Amino acid sequence: MIRENLESFFTNWQIDKVKATEVLRNNKKYNSDLKSGKIPDKTHPADKKTYSLYRLMSASIISKKLPELLHSKAGLPKSKYKIQGSIGQGNPAEIPWICVFDLDVTKSAQEGFYIVYLFKSDMSGVYLSLNQGWTQYEREYGTREGRIEIKKTATISKKILKSDQDFSYAPINLKATKSLGKGYELGNICSVYYNANDIPSEEDLINDLRNLIGVYRELKGHVGVDIIDVKGQLDEDSFQVEIQKGKRKDLKAGAIKKKDKKQGSSSASWVRDSNMAFTALDNANFQCENDPTHKTFISAKTGKQFVEAHHLIPMEYQGDFEVSIDVPENIISLCPNCHRAFHNSEASIKASLIAKFFKLQSSSLEERGIYISLDQLLEYYK
Repeated sequence: MIRENLESFFTNWQIDKVKATEVLRNNKKYNSDLKSGKIPDKTHPADKKTYSLYRLMSASIISKKLPELLHSKAGLPKSKYKIQGSIGQGNPAEIPWICVFDLDVTKSAQEGFYIVYLFKSDMSGVYLSLNQGWTQYEREYGTREGRIEIKKTATISKKILKSDQDFSYAPINLKATKSLGKGYELGNICSVYYNANDIPSEEDLINDLRNLIGVYRELKGHVGVDIIDVKGQLDEDSFQVEIQKGKRKDLKAGAIKKKDKKQGSSSASWVRDSNMAFTALDNANFQCENDPTHKTFISAKTGKQFVEAHHLIPMEYQGDFEVSIDVPENIISLCPNCHRAFHNSEASIKASLIAKFFKLQSSSLEERGIYISLDQLLEYYK
């Protein structure tokens, strides 16, 4: 039944789309004429023509039949997963889709990350993709920077996943010309492609969906519910590299709300924002704050001296504070050697470094609502 409905959608959507576009165009002209008085015998607002895409047969396949079949055949409980299809709102979509949402993560194709069937604009095939909500990036960064950030997140997500279940990590090509479709292409993490003329058996379709659910769960285990924060889940070396690609953040004065704890596959962790760290390095003019005479090399990404970011109050103790400690005032710019000293030097040198920067940073920390004593800070490093 799933295969037959997919075949029916591939056959009928292009025809339905042309018809719907023509009706909508004619309605728009009629309503414009009605409003301007060019149709004098039709002046009542009730005479305005409306049209719903969801009266189309192909819309029923996407919005009703396939979501119900996928729920039942894959054994996905409706209390945990929402499956929703769309051919557009108001106007026909360039890229029709059917999303599988983990309700703990998102209920909308605009936010979070999810599994989605993405139909190519020419109806030559469909991708089953682990993907991301484009709108959240466009809203956060704008279109140009958003495209960079969503692709960056997809790349990092690919690196941290272990159980790919033989899905492809290659880019997808939806033949999209509009911003939303291009966002889907850039947001793809892994996928499998089905040619419209060679759709696999129902058993294979369901097995692919179940396997991708497993990958979806693994990614959720790494990043929690906020995919944009995936950069904070990188290992230390990768995080320091990611900072070099960061952007400066303009922050209001005062305390910043802390983010949710992220449950990893083996231990709990707190997200670090590479842009916060970049801002701290920029504030320090990319110099070692322990000793500005320490020289390293010029970073290919920043064009400035390469330095690393160190959280004076370690992020693992975020739970002890009511506000975020992932702020520039808690981040020190250090050359790699001085950074290692914070972690690996003998006790007396480490204590001296901690006391030095506590004295330098404590008043700035308090302006962010972060209150800590030197004794407590020293205890954290033990």
